[in-house]
Amino acid sequence: MMKTNSLVLILAAAILAAPVHAADKKELAQVQRDIALLQDEMRVSLKAQNDRLIAMESMLKTMLDQLAAANRAVTVLDGSLKSRVEGSVVKPMADLGSRMDSMQEDYRYVRESVTELNSKLSKISTQVSQLNDAIRTMQAPPPPPAGDASMPATAAGPPQGVTAEGLFQDALRDKSGANSDLALRQFNDYLTWYGSTDLAPEAQYYIGEIYYNKKDFDSALKAFDMVLEKYPKNDKTNDARFMKGRTLVQLGQRNDGAVEFRALVKASPSSELGRRAQSELRSLGLAPATSTTKSRRR
Repeated sequence: MMKTNSLVLILAAAILAAPVHAADKKELAQVQRDIALLQDEMRVSLKAQNDRLIAMESMLKTMLDQLAAANRAVTVLDGSLKSRVEGSVVKPMADLGSRMDSMQEDYRYVRESVTELNSKLSKISTQVSQLNDAIRTMQAPPPPPAGDASMPATAAGPPQGVTAEGLFQDALRDKSGANSDLALRQFNDYLTWYGSTDLAPEAQYYIGEIYYNKKDFDSALKAFDMVLEKYPKNDKTNDARFMKGRTLVQLGQRNDGAVEFRALVKASPSSELGRRAQSELRSLGLAPATSTTKSRRR
């Protein structure tokens, strides 16, 4: 802006210093007026620019003041936030860590106590099992020695106090309780002493079941055959035939097993065992058996 003013002054001085002719006076006067107008415009423009600079300086000062206030607010907020974090997070976390350590110690103590308790329970369970065996032995005592004349011999009859019903129920209870060896001995004693009673076929059948569950299939087959041969018509006949079929299959005699299943279906086609026999035949990949009724219709 100062360079422009200088140029205007130089131009004006050059014009005034030049020789003036009469013809050029008008033009000179016009140039002088133009220069005066130009100077006025320059003064107005310079004033406007100065005003804008002043306004910008004021605005910049205001912004700097606001920035300083914001910095102070951030500093205060940061201090307050740190204080709150220490009060609401850091300290509780420290307390929580202490509590976790205490809980871990308590858990270790409880685990050791549970281990010790399990050990004691195992010992108690063993003792209870031994006590149960002793009670069962007392309920069905062994036969007296051969030389003892005060008690009847085993072959002649059961020991004193042993009844058919009591011995059978004891054997059933031991079979259900997985005391298979004791149950097997009791069922055999029942057949020895009470082989002609109504429950004798069931005792013989249960002997076969025990052998089957023990996977002694040869002994199981003999027991089921005994049911069918010695007690051909009883409530356990169909059960014995069904289990005989399954035992033969387990022994690898699939065709013989199928014969038993088909015989059962023909004898009792609408019974539950008859339907199970049909299912066994299907599982062997064999054609279902034809009932006696259907054969007659054909």
